[in-house]
Amino acid sequence: MHDILGHTLAVIVGLADGAAALTEAKPERGAQTLRIISDSGRQALAELRRLLSVIGEDDDRPHEAPLAPQPGLSDLDALLERVRTAGPTVVLDSRGDLTGMAPGLQLSAYRIVQEALTNTVKYAAANTTVRVGIAVTSDALRVTVDDTGPPRSPRTDRRPRTGGGRGLVGMRERAALYGGEVTAGPNSRGGWTVQALLDPHPPSHSPEKHPR
Repeated sequence: MHDILGHTLAVIVGLADGAAALTEAKPERGAQTLRIISDSGRQALAELRRLLSVIGEDDDRPHEAPLAPQPGLSDLDALLERVRTAGPTVVLDSRGDLTGMAPGLQLSAYRIVQEALTNTVKYAAANTTVRVGIAVTSDALRVTVDDTGPPRSPRTDRRPRTGGGRGLVGMRERAALYGGEVTAGPNSRGGWTVQALLDPHPPSHSPEKHPR
């Protein structure tokens, strides 16, 4: 739920700030931004209903209705495009076969990227540039999300870039499922860097237990 609502609300807030400025100067751009806000909200509602169905709190879904698949690395382009509409420039650098990995591993990597981008939208200026790196080898999956800043607020504001700690904890839990680790902190360009290393073949991984 934190993944779904945290990311979408951060993007919606960023878009709403931009739409307010565009409404008078560029009405067509402002209207387009409002449509994107509407679409983002609908996507979040659809994901939330799917989650509630999984945990048994949505009795409206027929038991025979199939659940939509969880996102994987092939869905990164759509994720990055939503973030771009909020202002940041986002570049994807991928190496290796992204779609040949287990679905649970792809989901963990996708959620780590999503959480890192959520924090960029929340805490970095709209004109920041973000580089998302995904590198796949036979024995490792490396994820890097690196933004240039500058921060939205003065550096005297020491709010964590990871949602009060829940975001970083969530990323580390996802990495730990695959024998991996996550580091996050300020970089030399005035922005923030998140790095994750996951093992595609952890010795004790149980795919049924990965978080959604």
